[in-house]
Amino acid sequence: MLVVTNTIKIKEGHGEAIASRFGTENGVQSMPGFIRMEVWQGTPKEGVEELKICTVWESEEALNGWTSSPAFRESHRGAGRHEAIVGASLDKYELVLSRTPGN
Repeated sequence: MLVVTNTIKIKEGHGEAIASRFGTENGVQSMPGFIRMEVWQGTPKEGVEELKICTVWESEEALNGWTSSPAFRESHRGAGRHEAIVGASLDKYELVLSRTPGN
């Protein structure tokens, strides 16, 4: 299992508007190997908000299927040019341990 985090730094006051864009249908939900997406909003610090967009995939191959798809290109067109976005970083993690209540 693979988790991809896209950390987006945004000018304070714009976080909710940008977060809401991830709630629209963009094709990721129907991609083979897609498990889920979560959008986390941090507390503003020094005039900057942070969003973490976490997507969970069955495998690296499933992620690659999404990032090479026309739906990915369409959903990301112009995304980095939003005037409220001040930075972003992408990280990938492989699941090595998972705990649930009672185990």
